[in-house]
Amino acid sequence: MKSFTFALRSAGLAAGLALLSVPVGAKETDAFPTFETNYITFSAGSADINGSKAAYQARTASAKSGALGIEDMRFDYDLKNDATLTVTGRALAGQEDYLLNFKVAKDEVGSFEVGYKTFRTFYDGAGGFFPIGNTWLPVFSRELYVDRGQFSLQGTIALPNAPVVSFKYTQTTRDGRKDSTILGDTNLTGIPIYAGPGAVNPLAATRKLLPAYVDLDETNDAWEIDVHHTMGNTTAVLSIGGNSIDNLNVRQMAQNYGELAVYPAPVFTAPTVNNVRAGSPRSTTMTQRHEEEGFHASGTFETVVNDQVTVFGGLQYHTADVEIATSRQLTATIASATGVKDYLGGFVNTGASARAPYHVVAKGDMEYTVLTGNLGARFKPTPDLDIETALRGERWEDSGKNLGNYSSQGVALATGVVTSYASQGLHGVDNVEKPWTPTVDIRYTGIKNVALYANWEYRTSKQDEYVRYEGLNGQTKANELDLIGKNIEETHSNATVGLTWKVNPALKLGAELYTKDHENDFAGYADVLGRDYVLNYDIYGTKLTAVVNPTSTVSLTSRYILRRSKAAVYHGGLTATGAINGTVDGNDSTRHSFSEGITWSISNAAYVQVNGTVVFDQMQTMYPWVEGVAKRNLRNADNDYVTGDATIGFAVDKKTDAMIQATYYRANNFDVGYAPVGMPLGASAEESTISVGVKHKLSEKTVLSGKLGYMDSNNATLGGFADFSGPLAYVALQHAF
Repeated sequence: MKSFTFALRSAGLAAGLALLSVPVGAKETDAFPTFETNYITFSAGSADINGSKAAYQARTASAKSGALGIEDMRFDYDLKNDATLTVTGRALAGQEDYLLNFKVAKDEVGSFEVGYKTFRTFYDGAGGFFPIGNTWLPVFSRELYVDRGQFSLQGTIALPNAPVVSFKYTQTTRDGRKDSTILGDTNLTGIPIYAGPGAVNPLAATRKLLPAYVDLDETNDAWEIDVHHTMGNTTAVLSIGGNSIDNLNVRQMAQNYGELAVYPAPVFTAPTVNNVRAGSPRSTTMTQRHEEEGFHASGTFETVVNDQVTVFGGLQYHTADVEIATSRQLTATIASATGVKDYLGGFVNTGASARAPYHVVAKGDMEYTVLTGNLGARFKPTPDLDIETALRGERWEDSGKNLGNYSSQGVALATGVVTSYASQGLHGVDNVEKPWTPTVDIRYTGIKNVALYANWEYRTSKQDEYVRYEGLNGQTKANELDLIGKNIEETHSNATVGLTWKVNPALKLGAELYTKDHENDFAGYADVLGRDYVLNYDIYGTKLTAVVNPTSTVSLTSRYILRRSKAAVYHGGLTATGAINGTVDGNDSTRHSFSEGITWSISNAAYVQVNGTVVFDQMQTMYPWVEGVAKRNLRNADNDYVTGDATIGFAVDKKTDAMIQATYYRANNFDVGYAPVGMPLGASAEESTISVGVKHKLSEKTVLSGKLGYMDSNNATLGGFADFSGPLAYVALQHAF
């Protein structure tokens, strides 16, 4: 869906908040002025949307009510003693997009800058759609947003013949509510639930459809001081800095909303559809706190040995102390002989085999240190050959622990008697990782009209990870201790070779081949001694490009991209029978992408541009060892889509330019036939936009522009409940002083 969002935004219609720019020639029109300083742009954008306004906001990153205000401004003032003041800003109400920045600079002294900006990101808290019962359960308000802000203060001291000293402080924040990809369970899917003697449900009714939300409250303060100095042929940079993180995020999720298993349960003499025996409603509130204090220091250098050799290197140290706290409050509503009540961590099967949901409160701390270094050189043995090689090394060490308190309540329906279970567990992790990465980059231009390039890196890493987990056992409702140790070895090899070739003035060709070879070996010890898991996946592909200019006014750019990947998994010691031990293949993927762009300069005052892309993308998620009923639950994942756009630009008169734009996107991957056995995979949507824009020069200092368009979006993945359409309008006035 990322390509869908990009296609939409690139159409210039998303917010209607971009100046209309038509690059037609100047022979038959007066050139439009370009304002780089001392100007202000006022703009207004609006939309009249039919359908889902929440989907419109999330898809286009635009407020449903539109935006009004100052889109852009910049003013430069000359102060005393050769100093300048620059003020930049933006204030778009509705979009909640604001910026105000001040900068003072003086030659051979330095600069000082302070500013603040904030903008709003929109989300759609829709949840999921299920086609069998045409099930759509938005439950709560779908229109969500997060405000992101940043305050910055920075400066530079640049005196003649002295080191350049710079400093920077930033505070970034996120505050608001967004949707979560962790959805809640529901039985209200339209799939019948059978009850009675010998009743068997051929299809499970439960699906994850209910929306969930995350409330964000995050602050990150960071500071850094740099000293930059050149001595002879060597340039060195020393830096120190730190950061402070204070995040408090709360995830809220509802399960079985609108359901309640009645008591006493109805009695049937024959199998009967009885959906009232659905699950008990549950609400879960997960609170996560993260506080971190970090410090880092680094030094880098670059020395020009001679015209053919330059050496460089650096060393960085980073350490941080982290405090974490979490609380998962799970409340179940249960009907029993004593009535309908709420229970913390409540469940109804109190037998020995019951896997009890539980409430947990935990608090802990961790620390990590990272030491990173690199050393390399650039060689130019001939004017046509450039070689760069380097070696990077790192040592990452982290350790942490937290204490969790677990509790749950088992409810006997026939009596209403509650049995409370409680347990306390100490969790910990120790991890050491030491990767090494040599790299080589080569570029050669010694062949006429041809440029050759290649690069390679080979990352190896050895890691020792040890985890202690002590939690509430679902069988005994008591402590259960797991000690999981893994010796991890990784190898990652990436290589690329390519060329660009200017065959003649009318033809340019480009070709690139790449490969990525990854292997991850997890050998177990402690409680998992003898277990081994190896994941190997290889990716390779090519990119071919051709630029053809049959005439001086026509240009065609063609591109084909192929990417293939193949994965193999080895299991050892996972089961006593060895049924799934050994090597198996799975998760192979193939992607073909074809794109074409055509530009035609009809005259000095008119042009046409057309672009199109077709993508075939599939990942195999079917594993060979799966047999029987479980095999029906697996499908391959497809992501095929097409996009297209067209632009016509022309001059209306000497002071007016116009542009007509259209875009199109379509994907058809939603697998409705998969609904009986799982959640349908794949996305299907169709969207088109069309707009007409005009730009008129009122004077040498004033330009008026506007755009009127229409957007139509249809989303089959969400059953049409996220469809929207309607006209969009935008107008802007830019004036220079």
